Amino acid sequence: MIKSVQFVNFRNLNRKYEFRERLNIVTGVNNGGKTNLLDGIRLAFSTIDGSYFRVNKSDFFDSNDSKPINIYVELEYNSIPSFNYEDENSKQRCGFRVRIRKTKSGYYVKELAHYNGNPIDRDIILDDVESIPNVYPVPLYRVEDLYTPGLSVGLASFLDSEEGYGEIKEKARESIKREISAKENKFKELTSSFANNLNIEVANPSISNEKLFIVDGDREHSANIGAGYRSIANMFLCTLDDKTNILLIDEIENHIHPSLLRSLIRKLDSIENLFVIATTHSPVVLNESKIESLIEISCGSLNNMDSETIRKLNTFLHPGRGELIISENIVLVEGYTEELIIKNYVVNNNKNWTVINVAGVMFEPYVRLAHLLNKKIIVISDDDRSNTKDGAPTKRFNSLKKLCDELSVTLVQVYNTLETELYKEGFLNGFDDLLKKKSETRDYMVAKSKRKTEIALKIIEDGVDLSNWRVIESIEDAFRGN
Repeated sequence: MIKSVQFVNFRNLNRKYEFRERLNIVTGVNNGGKTNLLDGIRLAFSTIDGSYFRVNKSDFFDSNDSKPINIYVELEYNSIPSFNYEDENSKQRCGFRVRIRKTKSGYYVKELAHYNGNPIDRDIILDDVESIPNVYPVPLYRVEDLYTPGLSVGLASFLDSEEGYGEIKEKARESIKREISAKENKFKELTSSFANNLNIEVANPSISNEKLFIVDGDREHSANIGAGYRSIANMFLCTLDDKTNILLIDEIENHIHPSLLRSLIRKLDSIENLFVIATTHSPVVLNESKIESLIEISCGSLNNMDSETIRKLNTFLHPGRGELIISENIVLVEGYTEELIIKNYVVNNNKNWTVINVAGVMFEPYVRLAHLLNKKIIVISDDDRSNTKDGAPTKRFNSLKKLCDELSVTLVQVYNTLETELYKEGFLNGFDDLLKKKSETRDYMVAKSKRKTEIALKIIEDGVDLSNWRVIESIEDAFRGN
């Protein structure tokens, strides 16, 4: 549905964001603009469908309303036919621009045009109303979009008895239930993976303003449904309309257990005629999303890396490594023992560092991702020199060094392996029963078979002070003040 949105002078957003079909996940630091992105899209579409969205001075960049807000929305061709146009290269495109400016009298007005600025005939848009999508902001607690036209005054005062009023209400309720029966079945199918007994029910009609509620089985209201299930059900309620539905979800993980969250992400990405933009701070959500669907609010889409890097990230990213996307001061290590020791230092010294274990020696995709995101990053890697005949760092380490030099990323070279480094620096006194020589000709002390983790645990349990270890000092220097 939406291919891209470009903001000019809207709050703290002054850039273009590109989207993929169906599911898009937006992440970034607090106050970075994630909610502003959702609000900007609502503002743009409110100019078409007439829904309410109040514009304030604070909606302008730096609250400077002397310059207009411009929002450019590029759509899939022919998704809203009245917004189709030819670009300067005679290519068929579709999209619109919303311009918000301050009038001389102090009011803010919204002006609608084609994406290229040419005027749009609003009469044509009215004829094209079935193509205009519904835009639903989430969280919601109730959907009030079911309306019976006709009477707009209370019936009770015109009837002779309460029984007569009750009979009319029940007939109206039955009629509405018949009308929505197909959508009711669709709703039950969508929620069947999440709860056994969720359904939708019509409240007692007041004729002019019917309400659709979520119910648990045959209960009359939703008071006993947990917040997580209610959140999921509300999202699915917004998918039942026959038109294309745009779902704007702020913090999709709110109230939802990780296991349900994973299922929700997969289900939303499979529903026809649904376009979703959701913000998140959750590594679980990031892990369930392909790199192609992720958007970092400060730098845009993450899919402009080479295909091999994207393939590796899509294959090996998990919640622990997904933290890289939402963290600031990142320490990449290659093994479990390094992760244990440095995390222990982080906790004991109250450091705002995120230690991420890349598992083995696959640093490259994570280094490239962190660099793309402009993260503060430091890489800690063994040079494995005892594995070479001449005692020089391995080709694997040299390739990593070349990459880090190319991207201006700090790389800390650990002498041979973690335990060799710590022994050489004098931190493993009293650990002799856990160590052995790797080579008869060089003093490479390494862990005995299956004792590597035991060394890390002993360092932690014995309270070995690593504050003057050169690796820790290098991290301290890189993240000074954090």
